[in-house]
Amino acid sequence: MKRGFLKIGLLSTLLSAAGAAHGFIFFKPADYSGAPLLALDPAFDGAMPGATPTEVQAVLLWNFRSALNLAALQCNFEPLLDTTDNYNAMLGNHRDELMKAYASLEGYFKRTKKPLAAAQKALDQFGTRTISKYSTVRGQLGFCETAGRIGHEAKFVSRSSLTSFAQTALPELRNAQKPYGEQQFRPIKINAILVKMPSFAPECFNKKKAYDLACLRASNAAF
Repeated sequence: MKRGFLKIGLLSTLLSAAGAAHGFIFFKPADYSGAPLLALDPAFDGAMPGATPTEVQAVLLWNFRSALNLAALQCNFEPLLDTTDNYNAMLGNHRDELMKAYASLEGYFKRTKKPLAAAQKALDQFGTRTISKYSTVRGQLGFCETAGRIGHEAKFVSRSSLTSFAQTALPELRNAQKPYGEQQFRPIKINAILVKMPSFAPECFNKKKAYDLACLRASNAAF
């Protein structure tokens, strides 16, 4: 457990030192809200047979941590979102609750996978799959804007309440991966204009390769 969080602490240190290009997002995202998660979603969480309610909560909290971790790595193109600072602050403010969740996950895999080496491998694979679920390209703007806002809110969540907050916020982070365009301005509808073209058959050209206007009149085309 300590080894896992030493890795997290090291990652947060590296993230804080990473540089980022400056820019601004003028972007109104879609509505990504969703009902709080009370159970695992197979599309994101995979199969966790025999998981206890406490272990289910640990999976959801670890997903939330992974989403903000990925945002810290992927969203530095806009420093104003503070995704790196938000993530580091969450690790510091909610260290005990995150360690408890990690211990629950570790206990689950030790109980369901034998021997111990298989349990550790399954835990490592779970962590890798979890964070990779939140990597997005086409939906990056919406995801980063959402992660920045939710990460900021997470800094002010009272200790021992992060799991409850994660269950409420996680659906929005997951939905934000879907690509949507700008919501402030509706796209301009352009009506297609059909133009009837004249015939360009070989017989429409004389020996000097000049176009015969008779073909134009025959095809009822107009310029």
